[in-house]
Amino acid sequence: MTKRTVRIGVSLFLMVALLVVFLWNVNFKEVGEALESANPWWLLLAGCLALLSYWLRAIRIILLLRPVGKVRQSTANLSTAVGYAAMSLLPARMGDLVRPVIISRRDALPLSAALASILTERLFDMWTIIVGFLLFSLAPPTMNLSSEALRILDILELTGWVLGIGVVAGSLVLLGLFRYQERFVRVLAWPARRFVPRWEESLTAFFNHFLEGLKVIQRPRDLLLTLGASVLVWWTIYFQMKYTLLAFGIVLPLRASYLLVMLSVAGLAIPTPGGAGGFHWAIQKGLTAFFGVELNLATGIAIAYHALCFVPITIIGLLALPVLGLSLRETARLAEETAATAGEQKDP
Repeated sequence: MTKRTVRIGVSLFLMVALLVVFLWNVNFKEVGEALESANPWWLLLAGCLALLSYWLRAIRIILLLRPVGKVRQSTANLSTAVGYAAMSLLPARMGDLVRPVIISRRDALPLSAALASILTERLFDMWTIIVGFLLFSLAPPTMNLSSEALRILDILELTGWVLGIGVVAGSLVLLGLFRYQERFVRVLAWPARRFVPRWEESLTAFFNHFLEGLKVIQRPRDLLLTLGASVLVWWTIYFQMKYTLLAFGIVLPLRASYLLVMLSVAGLAIPTPGGAGGFHWAIQKGLTAFFGVELNLATGIAIAYHALCFVPITIIGLLALPVLGLSLRETARLAEETAATAGEQKDP
């Protein structure tokens, strides 16, 4: 049995198991009634904000890679749409690798630098999400929380502070790596120099390009622009959550979205296609445990929110595939090849 088969099998097993947990004790008739009663205009607005957040992500990719080279707007848009479509349809988050491959091929950037943009993007996302959650935990909306919810909130708050300290420490380490880049790369390439000398040049070039892809952190103007883009991305997502709740008659202050979005991101981190299962359960649990939303209504909200996040961008991504001369199967192959050869120099 190949590693690919095992990875796909584990991903699909997790999806099924989490969907079972999500739908346990749910009354499907009442969930259907909740979905039917949702205000379509609020849902339409939430869907438009979801698409806006993806466009802002494309802008952020351009900013992230400015120290490396120019990424065209069309490339950023296409790679973002196809990448998230692949994330929705392919297991084990293979869509994460599709975007940098497309960018590298279309705009002749080093693949290693484009891959590094994923790490940088995640770093900016963590900064923004953690700050939002800490703002929520310092001034949570007035509500009667159960003892269980208060206990979970205390754990989440502690986790937020730990992650915040970790992100700051990791950012400082990255800045230190840039200062001693040549020495750091030489240490990383030592095993190749010692055991497989012919790989040393390729590995050295790969690590240098990879660090170049992170250099936006070192350039104050680009750093501020990228931080600003990240804040816009997540503020758009927070409002998307708020308007989705309004569609179902749930009126909560915007800062309630900080918690729900953070929980959805935690669910999305589980490597299932489109976060299916984990994403749904996280939203459902957040609504029932922290805001007293009835289980079937919370289930309907989770289903609608997930659909708004992934269905429109998936359709756009599938329509964009022919523009790139790709099929979904070829896209999956690209992701597999990139994952298998990430340690090699694959620049165009």
